[in-house]
Amino acid sequence: MGWKKRILACLLAAALAVGALAVGGSAAGGVEIYIVAENDQFVDLPLEAMPTWIDGTLYVPYHVFDWSYAGVNLGVSYGQEQSGSRYVFTLYSLSGTLVFDVNAGTCAEAPSGADMDMRAVVRGSRVFVPLAGVCRYFGLQYSYTPTNYGTLIRITNGQEVMSTARFVDAATNSMRVRYNDYMQQLSAASATPRPTPTQGGTDSPEPSETGSRRLTAALAFQCEGDGAQALLDALEGANVRALFLFDPDALAANEAAVRRAIGSGHTVGLSVSGASERALLEQAEAGRAWLEERLFFRPHILWTQGAETTAPEEAGWTCWTADVDARDDGRGKSAQRVALLGELEGWQGRVNVLLDDSQAVTGYLSQALSQMARAGYSFRLTVETDL
Repeated sequence: MGWKKRILACLLAAALAVGALAVGGSAAGGVEIYIVAENDQFVDLPLEAMPTWIDGTLYVPYHVFDWSYAGVNLGVSYGQEQSGSRYVFTLYSLSGTLVFDVNAGTCAEAPSGADMDMRAVVRGSRVFVPLAGVCRYFGLQYSYTPTNYGTLIRITNGQEVMSTARFVDAATNSMRVRYNDYMQQLSAASATPRPTPTQGGTDSPEPSETGSRRLTAALAFQCEGDGAQALLDALEGANVRALFLFDPDALAANEAAVRRAIGSGHTVGLSVSGASERALLEQAEAGRAWLEERLFFRPHILWTQGAETTAPEEAGWTCWTADVDARDDGRGKSAQRVALLGELEGWQGRVNVLLDDSQAVTGYLSQALSQMARAGYSFRLTVETDL
């Protein structure tokens, strides 16, 4: 059994390395828990086959495209051939074929031979392939959905019955069981006590010895500039997840930050403003279209900055509102940090806190998060089903 423990320990170490971007209540020691579903069915993967980030790209084991393993036929099949130093892995459907030369680190379309600018990797004895690239090629859709029990990766081919929001709501118990199973495996491998979901979850820790009241802060950040990466750094350091509200016009300039936020288990929504509800909807739909085309991600949360929400809600958006507005007001960062903490002292229960990506906020955020934690406050990730 010793060799098995050593292998599992190595796998855990690798997961810790690639999971550095993952933060929040579904993480154990920095390892983000990913649960995979296809259409309306879960795919049960062992711990060592959990999706993982490699060089900023999310990889999944080829098993998710193997209908005999996954139990769902997405219309994609696989084949592999090993001969001497050559290792070729193939994914194919009626629409085309991807040929991965595993050892060379290349991928070509057959029979054209066109370079597809992606690669397959081997972890343990399993081949992992890039989720976004494979789904894009075969016309599949996928989504990241942060939940109280890990991040749900759902792959669909148009034959799904439930929306992702309905699926998450209906499958909460199943996700909890899978989450707990992963956590038990991680706990056994690392010989540390298994934590329970707190950050971003429904359970809140007891207040610290400071005697502070219970308060759960749901943080949201309006992102219109270039400070999103700094916000992500601060949140990662504090093991907190948050809602990121991107201006549709700022999405392209912040593409790397948006990818990182989604992959790290944060919630991504849109921030819009306009003189009419039609203008709001046009902005929102433009932002959604960009995210779907570029990142295969469909946002559902919208902040209208105080404008009427009837039309967006009728169009299927879930509208978010702030309880505390702590965006940059021009004062020094120390003054703004003190003001934020002072305003939170007047709250109990859950409070939606709005900040932004200004230099002032990014400058004081790490210190504010530390002070809030010492005061016994907990943090909750905002997801669509909360609103």
